[in-house]
Amino acid sequence: MKCDTCDGKGYIEVEQECRICSGTGKSKSFDPKITAELSEEQLKLFMQGICGVCGGTGIEKRMEVCKDCKGTGKAGKCRVCGKKVVGDHDLCADCRRKPHAYLLKNSCGLEDVRLGRIYVGRVSSVTDIGAFVNLNKRLRGLIHRRNLKNSPLKENDDVFVRVENIRPTGEIDLAVAEGKDYLIVEVSKEAPALKISQLESATGRMVEVRGRVEHIKLTGGPTIFTIADETGLVNCAAFEAGERAYPEINADDVVRVIGIVKRRDSKLQIEVLEMERLLGKEASEIERLIEREIERKAEPEFRGFLIESEVLENLKEQMMDVARELKKAVLESRPIIIRHHWDADGVCGGVALEIALLDYIERVHPDPDAKNYLVRRKVSRAPFYELEDVVKDLDESLEDMARFGDKIPLVVLVDNGSGREDIPAIEQMLIFGADVITVDHHFPDDEVDRYLLIHVNPHKVGGDSSYTSGVLCTEIARMITDRDLKILPAVSVVADRAEGEVERYIELSGYDREYLHDIGLALEFEGFYLRFRPASQIVHEILGFGRKDRMQKLVRSLSSHAKEAIEGNVRTAMDGVRVQTLPNGIALAALDVENYAKKFTFPPPGKLTGEVHDRLKRQYDRLVTVGYGPDFAVIRSEGVSLDIPRIVKELQEEINAGVDGGGHLVVGSLKFIQAKRKEVLAKLAAKIGSI
Repeated sequence: MKCDTCDGKGYIEVEQECRICSGTGKSKSFDPKITAELSEEQLKLFMQGICGVCGGTGIEKRMEVCKDCKGTGKAGKCRVCGKKVVGDHDLCADCRRKPHAYLLKNSCGLEDVRLGRIYVGRVSSVTDIGAFVNLNKRLRGLIHRRNLKNSPLKENDDVFVRVENIRPTGEIDLAVAEGKDYLIVEVSKEAPALKISQLESATGRMVEVRGRVEHIKLTGGPTIFTIADETGLVNCAAFEAGERAYPEINADDVVRVIGIVKRRDSKLQIEVLEMERLLGKEASEIERLIEREIERKAEPEFRGFLIESEVLENLKEQMMDVARELKKAVLESRPIIIRHHWDADGVCGGVALEIALLDYIERVHPDPDAKNYLVRRKVSRAPFYELEDVVKDLDESLEDMARFGDKIPLVVLVDNGSGREDIPAIEQMLIFGADVITVDHHFPDDEVDRYLLIHVNPHKVGGDSSYTSGVLCTEIARMITDRDLKILPAVSVVADRAEGEVERYIELSGYDREYLHDIGLALEFEGFYLRFRPASQIVHEILGFGRKDRMQKLVRSLSSHAKEAIEGNVRTAMDGVRVQTLPNGIALAALDVENYAKKFTFPPPGKLTGEVHDRLKRQYDRLVTVGYGPDFAVIRSEGVSLDIPRIVKELQEEINAGVDGGGHLVVGSLKFIQAKRKEVLAKLAAKIGSI
């Protein structure tokens, strides 16, 4: 530690009255003896009647050896009692007179070992030639058997040892030190303190870094601590033979790390020698700098929307807020769960965010494995965040928190999350400290807003369901990555039968409508048999984020099998369709999917109902198709605005049947108690007939 008095220089400037002019600054004459000591400029001043020694100030400056550090430039506190220490000493004069032993931190090397000093060591092994003792993880010495005397030692014993000799080869000869009541003096190497952005030029050197622990990963070898300061992120590997290194250090702690800068693959890494937690004002200042820099780095890059749209412009600020929160989560190593509906629209929305985040992680995160634990795209069977899903998400997250010190995740709900039926699951996530974001195009329930961090929904700004989740998520993803994602909104628009200005995404994609339809069909067919596993590699291939030749083969194969399955099931289902014309002119088609469709095969009830509806609407201008089973109903409409969310609320109030559900204004689903099916369907038909 440098001396505070002289700032480490070893000398100080002292001001005194000028000895030549006696403080007047003027000189009518001067002693010729000092002429030889003066410069030409000083002589000119004397010739002008100005004292050349003080320059006319009357004050003369001179250098004196610093009395506090005796010219060494070093001073500090006693490592034992904390008193001020003068000169290059670890201890004050009083503590040096007491018996003391040194505990070498792992940053210390052979150059820090002194002959005759007593050190704290631990026996690593006992052999025929003596006992090997570790002074730290880098230094080991030998107590020869002749020096063991009557001191039987065994492995892992702590022992005080005296350094008897240091050989030219670096071998250290030790002897057992007598006595036990030693003052323990910790010794740590002083390493240059660098910012993470400066480590590139410090490869192979010992450095000190101060920052916040963003993530901890336990491997079969080292424990990997991801550390952040205001300039970046770096992985710090602490080796502890497969055990958790520094168990007292947790995520979000501010730490001081000393270690050797190494390169692992293409990324820099610090091999940790020492790590300790920082507290108080220093920790707070580091936190402040990190938070300020994260806010700056997380600012989204708005490249303009792919299409001109007033609705998208009105959603711009909320969409940028989502992109900002996603980037912040990556910079803070906070896991992100993307939960989306399993249909083509939901998949396209989820994949858009997934790809953007994986690209961003690749750019900014030091851990090459971070993409495997920071982003998890998951599929929802129901068109809302159901309790079955949240239990799985919470269980995995809490287990990762317990095992690895992970943070509670940021949850993004895609193509669901806007309805009252989402609230129980969202509320459960909030109890554990998670944040939840919804990006959806279903008609929203205002009640859900108070549970959400951000809610992006076109209905809130005068839009409608034609602004699919694939559209919204792609535009958000483009604020994070510059990857070409045009195919995703195009597939979602075609698969969700969206109309209007969003159809311009079809033109931008470069694919025709029929091929985009086949891609969506391939996604849903494969998704059905994946049993709601995300299968990112397969899904990415289908969407063209792999080999193009393989994409074409996959889409052609999967869509042809899907079409064959649909045609076979629709042919059978059409025999079970019952159509009646209601007094208001609406054609109501009812299909018992339980008895007129194969179970556990593609297409599922919702898809089958939609396919039957598409065939029937060629005959009817105003049509509502209801596919029903024992405890559910799927609703599709053409030329009729049903306002399904409102119908669900009314049914909940009018019938004690456990009615639940939701959807768009023209597409939705219901769940109810099986025993009340007839009553629920009758009420539903009556409401359709009263429109």
